[in-house]
Amino acid sequence: MDLACEIFVSAREFDNDEEALNLMRRLGSRLSKLQKETALSGYQVVALTDPSDFDDEDVDLEIVESVTGGRLPTLYVNLTRQGGSSRGRDDELAALFHEGGMVIALTYSTRID
Repeated sequence: MDLACEIFVSAREFDNDEEALNLMRRLGSRLSKLQKETALSGYQVVALTDPSDFDDEDVDLEIVESVTGGRLPTLYVNLTRQGGSSRGRDDELAALFHEGGMVIALTYSTRID
């Protein structure tokens, strides 16, 4: 099975931690629904509000800092799809990504036999 992974990081500056946490919850809710509909194989959505969150959530600091320059809070989203899944077909998710200023920080594919 081929899996494609996309890591997104928010380039947007949030006014406070709660604003980032609220968007994280909304993204998580939509991603959960998409996973149940089998559009996603898996996901991780994390609000990074403190430097210790990188270790606590097992998030690569370098990937995030390449987008944020070290600014917190920010959002980190890891989406995993099966190779044949359609990308970007969900308007609600696209709107939430736009609101969060999400940009692709890394993409990769792998094959699991």
